[in-house]
Amino acid sequence: MVLLDNRLGQELGLDHIEDFKKVDEDIQIIMITAYGSVSQAVEAMKRGACHYIQKPFDLEEVDLIIRRNLDQLKRRRSLELMRQRPRQIVGESQAIQRICRNVDILAQNDNVDLLICGETGTGKGVVVNAIHDSSPRRDTPLVKINCGAIPETLLESELFGYEKGAFTGANKAKKGLMELADGGTVFLDEIGELPLSMQAKLLTFLEDRRFKRVGGLRDIEVNVRIIAATNRNLPAEIAAGRFREDLFYRLSVFQVHLPPLRECTGDIKILAESFVRSFSEKLSHPVNRIAPAYLEALCQQPWKGNIRELRNVIERSLIVCEGDRLDVDDLPLEIQNSHYEKSDEGMPGSFELSAMERRHIARVLEYTKGNKTEAARLLKIGLTTLYRKIEEYKL
Repeated sequence: MVLLDNRLGQELGLDHIEDFKKVDEDIQIIMITAYGSVSQAVEAMKRGACHYIQKPFDLEEVDLIIRRNLDQLKRRRSLELMRQRPRQIVGESQAIQRICRNVDILAQNDNVDLLICGETGTGKGVVVNAIHDSSPRRDTPLVKINCGAIPETLLESELFGYEKGAFTGANKAKKGLMELADGGTVFLDEIGELPLSMQAKLLTFLEDRRFKRVGGLRDIEVNVRIIAATNRNLPAEIAAGRFREDLFYRLSVFQVHLPPLRECTGDIKILAESFVRSFSEKLSHPVNRIAPAYLEALCQQPWKGNIRELRNVIERSLIVCEGDRLDVDDLPLEIQNSHYEKSDEGMPGSFELSAMERRHIARVLEYTKGNKTEAARLLKIGLTTLYRKIEEYKL
């Protein structure tokens, strides 16, 4: 916050607003003058001042203006950094209930760092949202950083910021994500992808929550909670020399393990119904019924992509569904084929020529990615015949 008089000897404070903004674009500037006019106030606002007051002024009034503008800045940062996030962990299995209990414990102990482990798509981000949104930090930023998505050369400046002139192109100082998250939570996703050089710097930061911007000399202290997540086996990464053992123990004060969906098949129906409700609203396509065969087909799948894969399949189902009920025909072709094959096993009907023909046509359509002209050519039948069989077999 800068209180800037408009009369600075032979110069005008107005002409220096842009200089302050170059140092830090978030600087709040209050213009003060004894020679105020409407045109001057308008010009000050255009150049980036947040308020304009005239002398003589009341100190209590100035104090109120300062507090109000800093509060508005904090709220704006929170809105910029926080997205609409799912807040509910869905499921009734013992594993999910155990995770919910851990979320409650961790939400109340908001200074404890933790490590979340689990396969890709198991819902690590949802758990982070639930912990943050249930904690005393709920009204502060939740900053998410994918450690594998930022090039190693940019990672330090993204995390810790940089000073003006720190490197070519650094025309002004920039706050890093750690600084922007002050008071809130930092989610380091895919921590196993973090280069060893940055692992050492992160460990140093975790000791006292202090850091220097790139090219800076001043220590900056922040109050942030660190939540890390990985789909890698970190003990194996330590043994291979790709992850620091001391950083692992520093992050894993508390560990949460998320099981794969194949170990919680009883939750598939609950998850499916939740996703259907969500996508019905998002796509403005009311679907209020789910065929038992549809849910049965979902429960038969291995779900290598876990909850994320299930979510994508259900969104796709609602896009292609023509009515208000989801059925097996709304599933991707490979899931339909798998379902019909498993349903037909050992049944007399599975030996019928029509059942074999249906499966074969479905496989060819899958191979051609739905190109019916190419499928008819490979099957050596006419295109009209293929369309008739697709209708007959509900493919």
